[in-house]
Amino acid sequence: MELKSQFAEFMTNIRPTSSQQDDWKVGSRTLRSRLDNDEELKKIVVATFLQGSIRRSTAVRPTGDKRPDIDIVVVTNIDHNKLSPQEAMDLFEPFLEKHYKGKWRPQGRSFGIELSYVDLDLVITALPTDTASRSSLENLYKSTAVLTTNSLEEDTDWRLNRNWSPSAHGGLFSSLSQLNDAPQEEWKPHPLYLPDRDAGTWGKTHPLAQIQWTAAKNRSCNGHYINLVKAVKWWRQINADALPRYPKGYPLEHMIGFLLSDGTLSMASGLVQVLENFRETWRTHALLHLTPTLSDHGVPEHNVLSRLSGEDFTAFYNAVCEAAALARQALDSTDATESGILWQELLGSKFPLPGPQGGDRSGGSFTPPAEPARPEQSGRFA
Repeated sequence: MELKSQFAEFMTNIRPTSSQQDDWKVGSRTLRSRLDNDEELKKIVVATFLQGSIRRSTAVRPTGDKRPDIDIVVVTNIDHNKLSPQEAMDLFEPFLEKHYKGKWRPQGRSFGIELSYVDLDLVITALPTDTASRSSLENLYKSTAVLTTNSLEEDTDWRLNRNWSPSAHGGLFSSLSQLNDAPQEEWKPHPLYLPDRDAGTWGKTHPLAQIQWTAAKNRSCNGHYINLVKAVKWWRQINADALPRYPKGYPLEHMIGFLLSDGTLSMASGLVQVLENFRETWRTHALLHLTPTLSDHGVPEHNVLSRLSGEDFTAFYNAVCEAAALARQALDSTDATESGILWQELLGSKFPLPGPQGGDRSGGSFTPPAEPARPEQSGRFA
């Protein structure tokens, strides 16, 4: 059964709490405000914006003593042809010493800031240097569509368009004006440049393309895509001890988007589709211990699975095959209690069981099962 009401409650149970959401908004707003008002950095900072799983609404509730991890991108007018990555990142160290003394650390391609209530990742980037595209991009990065602190779940009408503004009425503004994403030729061919201190080089990155793709995919999947990402991440999180360290985070999110067809009608059917498509699409790769190749949405020459080893991929694939069999059994079950137990076996105790007359029945009388449900036992990844 699809058990739509149970899946809805499950999603509520695995989303970051209101308190956690408040924490990342306070932490990110404070950091961005300090950057905007710093007398030295304001000369080079064009804009700052929220990115990562928090911005895309694909983060799940941290467990144990883990805290939310927030990515803040700083868009600068630094000329990456003239400054080395080390020189560019050095410009920010006085700021960090002033406001986050003893709480920050340099990382290869960012700065980590560890606060008592949230962890921040400060990502320094540079605009392209050609003057033709730079002015247009600056206007886009300074627009409300980019500067908003709301997630895609909070702004369901969001579009990557400098004319977008949040509606006070749940998307009424955009639905009436039929605002679309800006034409791709205006922004997609122009990624930002990211300093890699360890490698001593500038690479390309395009966080706006990832946000735009996620929002569009979610709309084409009737709002189920970002929830399916969260469900799979949750399954991965509760089975972390038995799974390889990778894939996780954005690479796993990207794989789900690749496997999920548009037009998804329910969480249950979408989850079965993702797991079964994983099994069928990459069967040969797993047999040969090879990692698939998936192009990044914003920088196509980047393979988002480049750091995933063939051994880890195969181990993860085998776990997904067990999960796919269990999910299929849960979906095909016509008994609400049995189906609920099977979904709970797959997704953990956060998935609620239906009541005595629960389930997806649209009407008519309820016929209780002739005997207690005895779901088959699945493997260790249940």
